[in-house]
Amino acid sequence: MLHAALAATAGTLFEAAPFVLAVGLVRGAGMRRVAVLLGCGCGSAVGPAALSLPAAALCWVTFGPAVALGRLAAAWLVRGWFPRCDALDARAPDPLGELAAIAAPAFALGLGTALLQSGYALPVRVPAAFLPAIEVTLGLLAGACAPCTTAAVALAAMLRVTMPFAAAGLLASAGLVPPLRPREAPAADYDARLGLALLAAACLLLGLRGGSGFVHPRLVPLVWLAIPGAAFACANLRTSATRLGALAPAIMLAALIFGSPVPAARSLAANLDDLYPGETVAFTGTAQTANGRTALVRYAITCCRADATAIVLPTDRRLPAASHTWVTARGTIVADSTGAFLRIHDWRRVATPRDPFLYR
Repeated sequence: MLHAALAATAGTLFEAAPFVLAVGLVRGAGMRRVAVLLGCGCGSAVGPAALSLPAAALCWVTFGPAVALGRLAAAWLVRGWFPRCDALDARAPDPLGELAAIAAPAFALGLGTALLQSGYALPVRVPAAFLPAIEVTLGLLAGACAPCTTAAVALAAMLRVTMPFAAAGLLASAGLVPPLRPREAPAADYDARLGLALLAAACLLLGLRGGSGFVHPRLVPLVWLAIPGAAFACANLRTSATRLGALAPAIMLAALIFGSPVPAARSLAANLDDLYPGETVAFTGTAQTANGRTALVRYAITCCRADATAIVLPTDRRLPAASHTWVTARGTIVADSTGAFLRIHDWRRVATPRDPFLYR
């Protein structure tokens, strides 16, 4: 569970690194506003993160123009609650401190998700009438603490079928409330160059790995751009970073050293929304058996490891395969009163894929 939370934190930090460096290094309120608009909504304290154009585009594609434009309008209305760009401009840039501030909520959310997936949730029976209110509350809290707005929108997209009220809560708060996180004052006796060197080394290792297991491969070019950004910051920053500034790149390197384990899914609720009865499907995943039937499970990443979500395909039978064994099955999609499932034509055990994740 700790490894899974560490990998989720590293995925968030890798995605945020190029944007945080861009916002931290540009000078002038106007240029900072442009950097915030072009960023992913990670770590920005110079305005509502919901103003992020990539996050708005993802929201437009997933939930439609009305929701996307509504979030942009709400962000414009609440912008006065956020620190002003010119006030931050007078302070020395501290990209490492910004990444360290992102790391704490990212790790907390990752560990909470890992605990829930591992069956540590309290077995409390809640009346059905209260479930929508509870979902909305959890969604609001998760959105308020989400370190990345784009990842929060992606998570809402994953939840809109199984937990629609939680998805609504996420969209209502992600990037629309000021970041509630302490900021440590710069420490004059701490040299930022070590942390920046660690940051560049972590991004280099991830680029050589192709982003596998941490960020979507399409984001790897941005991670490559973080390397010269860190070098430029190392050569041009005259002030020291915070003492916690080395935490973020250290987490990246530690996650790469420990590996990126696939989280163990416990849910057997299918969310393959695009399948239709009669479609022929070949699917590879880990076998998990419950109630006399085996389901195939594989995780999909939209932006980074923080939004990794289980894709679960139930089958029509119990396969003689040990739990967590990788299996490839071919068959036809069938639907009944319990939902869609795969009527298997043939199946076989396979080796663990080089990249166990799928990418949306």
